[in-house]
Amino acid sequence: MKSSRVVPLHAAFLLVAPIVPLFAQQTGTVSGTVVVTESGAPLAGASVVIVGTARSVLTNDKGQYHLSVPAGAHSVRARLIGYEAAEQRVVVPAGQTVTVDFKLTATPLSLNEIVVIGARTSRTAVETPVPVDVITSQEIIETGRTEVNQILATLAPSFNASHQTIADGSDHINPASLRGLGPDQVLVLVNGKRRHSPALVHVNGTFGRGTVGVDLNAIPAAAIERIEVLRDGASAQYGSDAIAGVINIVLKKQTERLEASSTVGTTPGGTAFGDITDKHDGGQVKADANYGFPIGDRGFFNVSAEYLDRGATNRAAPWGGDIFPGVTGTGPTDSALAARGLTRQDFTMDVGQAAATFGTAFFNTAVPLTENAEFYGFGGFSSRDGRAGAFYRLQNQAAQVVPQIFPNGFLPFINTGIVDRSLTAGVRGTTRGWDVDFSLTHGRNDFQFLIDNTVNASLGAASPTTFDAGRLAFAQTIGNLDVVRPLAVGGLKSVSFVTGAEFRLENYRIEAGDAASWQLGNGGIRKGIDYDTTATGGAKQPGSQGFPGFQPGNEIDRSRTSLGVYAGLESQLTDRLLIDAGGRYEHYSDFGNTINGKLAGRYEIVPNVAVRAAVSTGFRAPSLQQLWFNNISTQFVFVGGVLTPQNVLTSNNQSRVTKAFGIPALTEETSVNLSAGITARPRSNLSLTADVYRVTIDGRIVITSQFSASDTVVARILAPFQGQGVTIAQFFTNSVDTRTTGVDLVAAYARGLGRGTLTVTGSANFTKTEARRVNVPQSMADTFRTNLATIRNRILNPEDRNRLEDAMPRSKGSLAARYGLGRFAGLARATYYGDIEYHHPTDPTLNEHFGAKTLFDLDLSYELRGGVRLAVGGNNVFNTYPDPQVNAANINFGRFVYSRRVTQFGMNGGFYYARLLLSL
Repeated sequence: MKSSRVVPLHAAFLLVAPIVPLFAQQTGTVSGTVVVTESGAPLAGASVVIVGTARSVLTNDKGQYHLSVPAGAHSVRARLIGYEAAEQRVVVPAGQTVTVDFKLTATPLSLNEIVVIGARTSRTAVETPVPVDVITSQEIIETGRTEVNQILATLAPSFNASHQTIADGSDHINPASLRGLGPDQVLVLVNGKRRHSPALVHVNGTFGRGTVGVDLNAIPAAAIERIEVLRDGASAQYGSDAIAGVINIVLKKQTERLEASSTVGTTPGGTAFGDITDKHDGGQVKADANYGFPIGDRGFFNVSAEYLDRGATNRAAPWGGDIFPGVTGTGPTDSALAARGLTRQDFTMDVGQAAATFGTAFFNTAVPLTENAEFYGFGGFSSRDGRAGAFYRLQNQAAQVVPQIFPNGFLPFINTGIVDRSLTAGVRGTTRGWDVDFSLTHGRNDFQFLIDNTVNASLGAASPTTFDAGRLAFAQTIGNLDVVRPLAVGGLKSVSFVTGAEFRLENYRIEAGDAASWQLGNGGIRKGIDYDTTATGGAKQPGSQGFPGFQPGNEIDRSRTSLGVYAGLESQLTDRLLIDAGGRYEHYSDFGNTINGKLAGRYEIVPNVAVRAAVSTGFRAPSLQQLWFNNISTQFVFVGGVLTPQNVLTSNNQSRVTKAFGIPALTEETSVNLSAGITARPRSNLSLTADVYRVTIDGRIVITSQFSASDTVVARILAPFQGQGVTIAQFFTNSVDTRTTGVDLVAAYARGLGRGTLTVTGSANFTKTEARRVNVPQSMADTFRTNLATIRNRILNPEDRNRLEDAMPRSKGSLAARYGLGRFAGLARATYYGDIEYHHPTDPTLNEHFGAKTLFDLDLSYELRGGVRLAVGGNNVFNTYPDPQVNAANINFGRFVYSRRVTQFGMNGGFYYARLLLSL
């Protein structure tokens, strides 16, 4: 097996050593305590920051802090969730210590969390000029969800993600969306550093087809302190992918406390809640633990481990069509079944959530090096084994079955082995008035396909039933340098110059499966000897049924590099006016250069009421997966109104086949983001925000709709693939221009109620994406020499347009109320999912409409004794399902009661659980 060409991380330590002495500069010190105003009790975990810089520290268990700063005048601010912030102005002489104590007044509304994203200097979510959501670890726990994608989909209305089904690898990695845009148009960070993407590209019939999105479910929820969601374009700050926004996962830092939990739950199995005891499926068992210990005065090491066993769900009805060769009609088929001791239930597909077993471990650490510098590191390992069904191969499908092995047909299973590993090491501190952060990050994903309970029909009775179908791998190594310099500008409250650079090396590989997983027979050309045939003399289908393996000709080992440089100003010009401006230049070794900029501002009109706005340009580089993925897959497509298996060629962007179709080389997507909003805090316990946005994307990369060999031009180009049964081709291309507009609304309210505290949050997202233009490359027009409307429809047919425009709800809202009283806590949530549509690729009479639904969640917990809390609850407690399909052709003899092409919230129904939480 080849190894990725990556920079070894031990180089980080070679680079850190000479940097450390730079931080040993003469400075002063600010120290003191942070206590509660009313009682004088110390506040642990409060954040003390130097305004206009990246310098901050957390108070210890005694409420004490100690922070080294450059000599001079500074504004020092203390914050903690649940308390009003306090700020003091001080002058720090060189070599001396100044004491600054803070008293914070409790407030039921938590709005003072410092966020990492959106700025290089320290700010809270309410101070940023663009909208940022902060999701706390308590909110994560009380969702009852076991995976990060589903947690975010529950708590962030602008975010959508659901488990897919009958979609090969996409059954195991959820395509997700922020503000209605694609999975690859949101950047994911961990502790402010770019997270690697999976090796998988979604190529089947789901939302996000043709994209590569980060697998958030590879990160254990137990390791997360909070999640920050920046809802605005940020390419000028962070580079590629940040078109819809940025998600930052902040890992836990807590020490000297053990947190452990266990969750068990299940669904009613697609039936009524009353049948849950004997018809349940989708059972989940999750166990996790988190522990941290201090290192010296200011250091820590925190580690998390998590295990999840997630059972499969099935929402298919028994097969209602013909099964046996020569037997047609319901009555004769039922008689044949009875004679064999079988029922239609024996031929039911598995349509629903795939089964999976996860094991993950993450760590987060920081170790002081000098008074002004610290070493930090974090990373993790995740292993996941998944199992999902494909289409059932019936006995009457002669070209796909081997009766000697499976006399009644078979249900192939696509098993995946997904391994993620990541590691970041860096040093940060201050030197000569600069805040400096240097780091190296490496991440890698391996995606293995193992297919079982299936055959290579062309091998006949000699076929194995288990196949190694090959492996995908993606690796990324990043070097980051970020620096911040506060500037003394007369008359201005604070101005900081921010700049930095990023170097990235990426590698993508495809490894072939074993020969039986893709080959026609034994590789010879003698009909009936080297490969098996049907009764009519035609060759049986080659490769493992369900998922043909990657062939030697598909093997790829490609790398590229990129270099980015950014600079900007982050300023608090007055107490009421904040303005940020910045730009970024990037060079990619495969497609060239891009320059982007951003201007954002916030102005407080009157106390506690502010307006904010931003304008930016952005980009997304074509991923290596989009550039180089290629394979032959079996997909079920409509032929004459009937779902029929077809071998589909996906050709890489540089292949001769792709060029023969007239597809040009991929370039970057470009975007323009406009946003404006208003924030108000009319009372100390009430917060309101409203933001409008428009995102235009030109040259959006899509995987085309399918070009069929029924066209003579297509047939001529695909002629070399006839022996592999290829009848359809598809490609990646920059051909679609889209515009997305929308509104985000967020409200939060808290108050004392009786002897407890009531917190109410409401949020809503309304978004609309339109495919404004489908661009036909001139070279493609010259190849096909037909009218442009026909070619546009082949690039983006109604079904693929539907995936961009209507496959996710255009409106989604949530209202949640939490009440805490002593040892008791209860949370109730209602989530509204707007209607969606499915558009058939060729026949509008088969379009479907699925109405809006409201789901209700409930979580009730009670602390039994010190540190032990028991909770029971349910997600979708009323067991609501999406509307069923109404067109018989879409239902396909009972296989797809609910649509597998589009989804609002999945098809599992209710999930009911119990949770035990230990905190010591």
